[in-house]
Formats: sequence, C-alpha cells, structure tokens
Amino acid sequence: MVDREPPAPGAAKTSADPLVGKVLNGRFTILEPLGSGGMGRVYKALQAPLDRLVALKVLNPSYGGDRDPGFQRRFFLEASLTSKLHHPNTISIHDYGRTEDGIYYIAMEYVEGQTLAQLLSQQGALPWQRALHIAQQICRSLREAHRLGIVHRDLKPANVMILSEETEHDIVKVLDFGLVKPFLSDAPKGPEDTELTQAGVLLGSPLYMAPEQAKHRSDPRSDVYSLGVLTFQMMAGRPPFQGKESIEVIVKHIREMPPSLRSLRPEVPSEVAGLVMRCLEKDPDKRLQSMDELLEGMRQAAAALGMSGAFSSPRSLATSAAGKLPSGEAPRPPPRESVTRAEAGARPRSRAKLWAGAVFGASVAAGLVVIALVAREQPPEPPEVVHPPHPTPPAPTPPREQSPPPAPAAVVFRISSTPVGARVSHQGRELGQTPLALEMAPTSDGSASARLTFTLEGHEPLSVEASGRGPEVEVHPTLVRKKPSRPSRPGRPKEKASPPDGYKEDPYQ
Repeated sequence: MVDREPPAPGAAKTSADPLVGKVLNGRFTILEPLGSGGMGRVYKALQAPLDRLVALKVLNPSYGGDRDPGFQRRFFLEASLTSKLHHPNTISIHDYGRTEDGIYYIAMEYVEGQTLAQLLSQQGALPWQRALHIAQQICRSLREAHRLGIVHRDLKPANVMILSEETEHDIVKVLDFGLVKPFLSDAPKGPEDTELTQAGVLLGSPLYMAPEQAKHRSDPRSDVYSLGVLTFQMMAGRPPFQGKESIEVIVKHIREMPPSLRSLRPEVPSEVAGLVMRCLEKDPDKRLQSMDELLEGMRQAAAALGMSGAFSSPRSLATSAAGKLPSGEAPRPPPRESVTRAEAGARPRSRAKLWAGAVFGASVAAGLVVIALVAREQPPEPPEVVHPPHPTPPAPTPPREQSPPPAPAAVVFRISSTPVGARVSHQGRELGQTPLALEMAPTSDGSASARLTFTLEGHEPLSVEASGRGPEVEVHPTLVRKKPSRPSRPGRPKEKASPPDGYKEDPYQ
C-alpha cells in the first residue's frame, strides 16, 4: 500500500519470511508480504478482533535504537499527527506502535490498485483531462494535511495509489505523509526513486524535490512544487528534469528553467500549461501559495475550457472517440417493425372498437366502387389545347461590377495569465478577467497589435505589448507577487514560540 514494489524475481518465498504468520501486539496476524521499500516491508495482515484486512508497514529495525535516541519520541509524534488525516483521498492510519522486541509498525487502510508510477510506466503520458482529474484529488488530500501542519516532503508517483474500483473515474489515495521520513538514512537508491540524505535527514526524492528542500527548508509551497512536477510528468510523460546522478537533478531544479509543457505536448491548453508552470517557480514567493490557490486555478482553467464538470475525466477518455459515428452520418432510427409493435402493445384496442372500424371501412369501400361506375359511363371531355406564348427576347445583362477584395480577417488575441483571474484593460477600457479573447482589426499586412495592462490583487501590475498575425495570437504573461512590507520594530526580536504539542517541522532544530 505504501511505496509498495512487487517482490523481485527469485526473491525468498513467503515461507522464508520470519514475520509471516507472526502476531504483532496480539492484534495483527501477518498473512503475506505485499512489497518492500526504503523504510521496511509492507504486509497484508488481519486485525483482531475486527477481522479487518490492513496494510501493515513494519519498519527496518536499524532506524531506531542507539543511532537515534530521539527516534521513538519523534516517530510517535508524527504518527499521531498523521493518523488525524481522514480525507477520502488519503490513506487512513488505523493504528501504530512498537512491539516488546522493538519492532515499529504502522497499520493502514488496505486498498487494491496500482501506484501512479506503475500506471505511467504502462501507459506513458496521460490525456491532460485525466491528469488534471488525478492532480486535483492529490491537491485536496494535501490541503487537509497542510491545515494540520503536516508537509508531505516526499510526493512522487510511488506515493500515489490509483484504486481498482468499478467506476470510469480514477480514485486517488495519497500515501506516506512524512512518516519517519526525516529519520531514514539507509534507503536503497534506484534510478527513478533516488533519495538524498545528509546527517541522517531524508530531504525527499530529487526528481520531485523543491529547490528549497536541498537547503533543508520546506513548507506547504514545497508540496505545491512537487505536485507541479508530478502533474508535468503525467501530461508530458517525463519529469521536467532528469539526470544520471541525484546532485545533477537537484542542480537543475535550483538553476534551470523547466522545458515548456506545450513544446512536449502541444494539445495541452495554454491555461492548463500555465498553471503547471506556475507551480514550478524556483522562488516559493512566486509560486501558488497554497493548495486552495491551486484548486481555484484548476477550476478557472476548466471553466475557461468549457468543461461541464471541472474534473470529470473518465479513465476511458483516450478511447471514448472510438464509439462515435463517422463524420456526417446521422444515427439510424430503430426498425419500423419494432416501433409498430411497441405502439400496438402500448395502446390495445377493444373488440367493439375493432368491429366498428371494420364496418366503417367496408362502407367507404362500397361508396368508392359506385363513384367509379358512374364516372365510367360519362364521355370523356376533350383535352384542353394550350398554345405556347410568343418568345420574348432576353433582357440585356448589365455589365458586372468588379467586387472589391475581401478585407483581412480580424486577429483574435487569446489572453490568459498566471495566476488566472487577472483584470485586463486595453487603451483605458477594461476587458474583464483572464482568460478572455479580444478581436483587433488588422493592418493591410494582416497583423495586429494591442497594449494590455494586467492587474491582480497582491501582484505587481504588468503592461504587455502584444502583436502578431491571425487568425489567433496567444498572450500569457506571469504576474509577480508583491513583496510584503516589513516595518522595522525597535528592540530585540521576539523568539518564535514552540507549538503547544511540541511538534517541529524540522525535528533536528
């Protein structure tokens, strides 16, 4: 369920695992291994007395003990905080503890499905609608965690489950909300799941790590960055930064600009691509500041693209067009026989009505026979002679006037912004909020230009000179957030008070 990987070929069989069949703390009977990760192994277990299947993560014994005397206190503190997460898109924690022989364990909700990493390895890039549908569920899960003061720190495809449900829509569960993550140091490293450690502190996975995490800093905006990387990979089929070594990837996150999403996948709308790129800003102050802002950006982008349901992207989106009729072919009506039978079955007639109808029909037929006999006895009238009219000479055709050449078509400026919702004005006239469209009359060479001013509360105003040839020109600037003014205060600065529950974001400070 968590960082789960299928057992490698040739691995030891279930019977060779010493924990299979063992009962932890008199409640959890271990049935079979589900997979392994850097922090230990995950088992399928049965919880008594509820007879409930759970995913039981058993931590590597080397993570506690003398190597880290404060491990137990921090483990129970973070486990207790994470167990308070109850969002439908978050894996629920049922129980956690330590056995008498020193085994730390976490009992979680057991679900059937595959990780997002497995889905992407099988299908590659996903349709942008489906990727947006998955991303918004991750966003909702993280929003609840942030409200409780929990930062994930290690969001990646292996920590996102796609459930195997009887529905056309993906159902997402997010795993591993920082549980014991800051305390691990012996995690095995792989090409797609490299982990960076320093002084025993796990910072995250370099492919999905925010730049500030390399400097031992993280806050909810770090999760915004990681979710941006994840969404980029779902839509483009690859993360924005790749490299052979962990340090190479981290340096790219810090220094290099990510490639344009639309250069890799042109079918992704500019509104959606701009939203993803805003999540990938190097400076946390320039990013979307919260999951609420990101969700609102998704809603506005979906509404601008005319999606009836903001995130109604079925799994079968890529193949939904296969069942459509060929272009221009109208749907065929049902056979007439079936319609007639249905009508006859829906409106039964009584025997009296049928008999009256038969008598009336016979009377009408007899009358028609009499009329035909009378008409046969009368002589036929002579045919009317029609004389053709005298032909008239055709009127002279007036000379055709040469029509003027057609005027060049108007140039449509498709205007959007990052973030969305900025107010746009042109030559002192307010046009509305982004995204919107502006038609401009072109010059003789077919080009047009417009000077646009963007304003948004909390951001610096921006003027843009846009120009180009038709039929459409895209305009998509990024607004810079205003830096908050910090009035100087005389005297010695106040020390930051510790949270009442003793929880610290960085337990080593």
